[in-house]
Amino acid sequence: MLRNTVQNGLNLAISGARWLIALVAITIMVNATAGAQNITPSHVYQVVDDVNSELTLLHNANGSKAKTDKKAPDLTARKPRHVFQKAKEVLQKVQTLRKLNGLSVNEIPAFPVAAIKPADVKDLVVVILKDVRGLRATFGVSEASPTSSLQSSKTPTDVYGNLIRASLQLDGLGIPRIVPNDVYQVAMTIISDINKIRTVLGQTDEFEMMSGSKGKKPKAVYQRSFDLLNTLKTKSNNDKFKVPGGVILPNKRSGKIRPGHVMDVLNNALAEIGAIKVTVGATIPTEIAPVPSGKTPSNVFDAVSTALAMAEKL
Repeated sequence: MLRNTVQNGLNLAISGARWLIALVAITIMVNATAGAQNITPSHVYQVVDDVNSELTLLHNANGSKAKTDKKAPDLTARKPRHVFQKAKEVLQKVQTLRKLNGLSVNEIPAFPVAAIKPADVKDLVVVILKDVRGLRATFGVSEASPTSSLQSSKTPTDVYGNLIRASLQLDGLGIPRIVPNDVYQVAMTIISDINKIRTVLGQTDEFEMMSGSKGKKPKAVYQRSFDLLNTLKTKSNNDKFKVPGGVILPNKRSGKIRPGHVMDVLNNALAEIGAIKVTVGATIPTEIAPVPSGKTPSNVFDAVSTALAMAEKL
């Protein structure tokens, strides 16, 4: 009798402990979700402001200045997915700068197969800030880290513009210019992601990589990249491929086109394709293609043309 009573008491205690653990876990999840929902573009902008302040200190110590882009076109409205992709670009440049200065480098996270929220972008820019601050000793910066104030009513477009400022600051610290090899990597990553969409749609035919282009200049690749974005925009008019806010085209540049300008358009396309993957239910994360060697603008033109042909057949 006593043994049964004790056993029953233990069972109740264990059951109560399990219930308490479950309650704590649910509370943590609810709080985390609520916290993520409370993150706004203003919070992300504040962190990027801190990044820019830190980069300014590096320039002051280095006797250098940020690069300028006097012919940059006005920004069209950006969505969190575009900002996330731009933050990835900036993080990659930070890793390059760290490597050039003999510091450890971090892996660039994959574009998530989920609707991007400001909280996702903030997580990424916090990593950027941490890694930029890790350069202070190398550049001989001893001043206290600046802390930016929270500004209200900032938009994803504002954050995107602030990330462009950070990117230009990094360029001024000795980051090598973008070359066709870098752009080809993005084009091949796009092809990989479009294939993931095709798999979900049951399209099993294989696309042969286009080849044979000669003498192409970055300007031709730039236009072909816009052709790809325009095709994605047309496709997004179909409910099957609809994305939040629709596919958004950036404004075109005037003047000389460099590989970095082409890469910017292709990264916009990659962000849009990431959103389409969510819509169609493609669950495999983006897989970054390896960096090739010896590629020319003509090779990039062929890769983008291949991606365009694939997109047209979706």
